[in-house]
Amino acid sequence: MAFTGLIRMFGKTGLSVQVSSSREVVLSEDVRRATKFQLVGCRARDAVPDAVLPRCFSLMDASCTGWYVRHGSFFLRVDPESDSDNLPLFDLDSSFILHSDTFYPDHFALESVNFRNWYIKSHADGRLGIVQRTNTTDYYDTASFGVYIYNVSSEYLLPPLSLRYCAYC
Repeated sequence: MAFTGLIRMFGKTGLSVQVSSSREVVLSEDVRRATKFQLVGCRARDAVPDAVLPRCFSLMDASCTGWYVRHGSFFLRVDPESDSDNLPLFDLDSSFILHSDTFYPDHFALESVNFRNWYIKSHADGRLGIVQRTNTTDYYDTASFGVYIYNVSSEYLLPPLSLRYCAYC
């Protein structure tokens, strides 16, 4: 499956991935407010082997051009590229390798480019971060995501999501 354009993400339990008003990436029960992300080419393409490059992506908040999902202190947040004083590190922190069917069929896992074998997963408090892989059911459950391509011409299982006002950009 080729991914392009706008996507929405949901945890294995069905909770939606959203960006909070404090710019943290979190899981929420409010599926109607799932954040739309623009799936863009890998920002750290020079750090990724050619064989992996087709699966390497960065996620930009679709309502805030130039604001990318990245990890800082191992938690995910959305930050503007323009505020970075270390662009090579920003590129690494905002690049992820998309793995399909890694932990569960029809689910995806996102591995950090600069912390290999560390995947995006949810924490008990709902925040998303990167955590080193362990072979446990709890890890698999919290590091598995549904990724849905947003298509304005198709029918939805959920009501269509409009681009929301972005309070932080």
